[in-house]
Amino acid sequence: MILSMFQVRVKPMSMMLWLGLCSSIFSLQLHANDFHFLYNSQLTLRSDYELDVLKLALETTKSEYGDFTIITRESGYTISRIITMAQASPEVILWASPYNPINTHLNIIEYPIFNGIFGLRSIVVHNNTLKNLNNVKTLSELREYTIGQGPGWMDVAIYKHHGFNVIEARLNKLFNMTANKRFDLLPLGRIEIDDKILSTKKGGDELSIAPNHMIYYPHPVLFHLNQKHKKAINRLNDGMQEITENGSLAALFEQHFSHVTAQLKQQDMTVFQLENNTLPTKYLKRMEGTQILKLINFAGE
Repeated sequence: MILSMFQVRVKPMSMMLWLGLCSSIFSLQLHANDFHFLYNSQLTLRSDYELDVLKLALETTKSEYGDFTIITRESGYTISRIITMAQASPEVILWASPYNPINTHLNIIEYPIFNGIFGLRSIVVHNNTLKNLNNVKTLSELREYTIGQGPGWMDVAIYKHHGFNVIEARLNKLFNMTANKRFDLLPLGRIEIDDKILSTKKGGDELSIAPNHMIYYPHPVLFHLNQKHKKAINRLNDGMQEITENGSLAALFEQHFSHVTAQLKQQDMTVFQLENNTLPTKYLKRMEGTQILKLINFAGE
């Protein structure tokens, strides 16, 4: 409409570039209140909570930023593929994942989602291996077992740093590989796996979750999205700050995971503590004061 008021001569190529720029800007504005959240249907305990946190953060900022829509999309991709997809899309593609240095071209919402508990790992193990694992009391003894993890997971670097032999495979294959004894242990987030979910996995009837052993390392989970979505970034920062400071995030966490904190109080629970060598100092300091650490009696070396 504005262009029709002037007589201008524009080279065809320049016009195409200008129209492309206008289209990109319009597209970003159009999608500013639509949040495409990557939901992992293989780990519903974790993803359901992440989705509830997102809803709470956006609802809290509704008076300032307006209405919003959350569209869930399956998160069946590697981290590198997700990053490429988020960079190319005009939509606000959003996901929650642990800190990872490959995310340098993304915006990270600097408020941990899981109150420090995400670094608490349950151990999925073959039923025939469980008896021997029950006798393990030190980290040195645990190192004798091989570990399975997903490609690109920061956990791989952590376990290797502590001298573990790690085998990598896609998540949808890890359970069956554990059942086939391709490796000994499959540590997953305590809030990612339970007996009900395990029973649905291929090979799950041959597997158990170790009842008396867990692993812990500081492992903050943060929301990630493309840097170009400034309005969405500001809204998420404001929302996460508000629900962190007013206690509503802690209340939501307790609503989902009170059974986990209760389990940590078991007298026969052995928790092995690992250093997270991948975390920048600012995250390590932030995780030092988490409430979860006060509940854990760590095993020795």
